Amino acid sequence: MRRVFTAVLPVLLAVSACGDPAATDEQPKAGALAEVTVSGPVGSRPVIEFKAPLSFAETQREVVQEGDGKGDAITPTSTVTVDYVGINASDGAQFDSSYQGGGEPATFSLDQVITGFATGLQGAHAGDRVLIGVASEDGYDPTGNGAAIRPGDSLIFVVDVHKVVNPPKAEPPPTEPPPTAASGTKVEPPPTVPELTYDKQGNPEKFVATPQTAEAPTELGVYPLIKGEGAKVESGQTITVEYVGQLYPDGEVFDESWSNDQPVAFSIGVGQVIGGWDQGLVGQPVGSRVILVIPSELGYGATGSGDTIPPNADLIFVVDILQAS
Repeated sequence: MRRVFTAVLPVLLAVSACGDPAATDEQPKAGALAEVTVSGPVGSRPVIEFKAPLSFAETQREVVQEGDGKGDAITPTSTVTVDYVGINASDGAQFDSSYQGGGEPATFSLDQVITGFATGLQGAHAGDRVLIGVASEDGYDPTGNGAAIRPGDSLIFVVDVHKVVNPPKAEPPPTEPPPTAASGTKVEPPPTVPELTYDKQGNPEKFVATPQTAEAPTELGVYPLIKGEGAKVESGQTITVEYVGQLYPDGEVFDESWSNDQPVAFSIGVGQVIGGWDQGLVGQPVGSRVILVIPSELGYGATGSGDTIPPNADLIFVVDILQAS
């Protein structure tokens, strides 16, 4: 602010404030805005009356005349156009005014002015007249400002708000929709792995055994078909996947997600899913399509699962890892 913040005018113009405009040895009393009266229409020089000296323990504000309440409210980042009068509450002397010499309203950003002035205006709208009592610590302490404002002086402002301009709200960065399928570098699985077939939409459908397919797995087999380009899945993360699950090597498909277009999310590496998934998916890059050949002890073991997975059944899955967080 050209006057309130950076400079104090050497000429103190008379105002209708009670009290001696010279420095006084009288101890200021604890002030409240109720002790200050403001009259006159908004847009003209206000008449300000109070008994000096006053001291505000903390910055206070009051909208003494309200506008129509339309438009943006003042925020810490607003640019405002205002008329104002500044009074030293310790001696009743005017130290600054936009009305001096037929001056024009002042336009400034709130980050350019003293803390008390900026704090007092926040929440006001164009058309409001605001009375602000500024504690010295929110004004010019510890050095004061020239001869007109000494260290420890509280201040009074009456501000007529003419215009408020707020910076445009930052638009959130666009979020990309999650992928619906694996993408990356294609990898050929060994010939001993059953062949994966696809439906008309190009989604994995089921496995078919080939003459080279091993009869039964003896250990967990992890075979990427597509190596993704994302970060590697870590234990404890939540991953989102599409998948097909089938009895090894080409038995019944007992579960899948692609036909319903409903990816599944769950925690990985923490025992929330079967061991073959926990062990086989941790460390795989996001974006990958992975075949998991799972011996029964890393699946549902001797108990099986419901009517679809018999006891001691070996399993085979294809899994697209879409996200990890």
